[in-house]
Amino acid sequence: MNEFNLKKRNIRRKAYFDKDNLIAKNGSGLINDKLKFMSKKIENCLILDEDLCIEESNFTNTKIININDINLVEGKFDAAISNFSLQIPLFLNSNDIFNKIISKLNDNSLFCFNTITSNSMRTLQNIFLEIDEKIFGGVYRRFGPFLETTKLIEDLNKSKYKDVVVGIDNLEINYSSFNKIRSDFRKFGISNFFNEKHRFKKDFLKLTNNLFSKLIDNHKYIPLEIEIATFTSWK
Repeated sequence: MNEFNLKKRNIRRKAYFDKDNLIAKNGSGLINDKLKFMSKKIENCLILDEDLCIEESNFTNTKIININDINLVEGKFDAAISNFSLQIPLFLNSNDIFNKIISKLNDNSLFCFNTITSNSMRTLQNIFLEIDEKIFGGVYRRFGPFLETTKLIEDLNKSKYKDVVVGIDNLEINYSSFNKIRSDFRKFGISNFFNEKHRFKKDFLKLTNNLFSKLIDNHKYIPLEIEIATFTSWK
């Protein structure tokens, strides 16, 4: 976990995170849409995301737990569900996470989760690539981690999940202010948590503000693209 500053992440989430933000609500809606097609009510559900808003009527019993504590859970479940809380754990070791989850599932049980894919934030990433190259002569990792859908499908199959299906949903949020983007990132819980020290230069902020102002003057807004992959699979 040393690749990420999780202490910083937890502090920022407590201070800024809004569980009713657009991305979280959209992700919950995508999972609820999948559950509507279930032919029977799920008895026991393991929820791996405290910010997930699901229809309680779909389940008889639910248990909410952090993925890091999953080994402490007793018994087995008929479903495991997560919104975006697996994003960093899957980036670090998806095979380990998938194996831990499947060990807690009964036969013929559902595993459903959301991720933000590598097709996200392309415009914003390209803007900061240009800025970093000009100011620092190199590029910092400022966004993510993002996940490759094809790799996750392969890893689910390796971990013996069956009938893997992925739905793709695209959001585009248009911004006319750089400060609004920064504010929303805190609310979304997708700030930069890579454990890297960035050199501070006044020219960076100056160039960033100037470039964003010019782009907004020319195009009226800057798009923030978010691609969500919703996975369903079975044990």
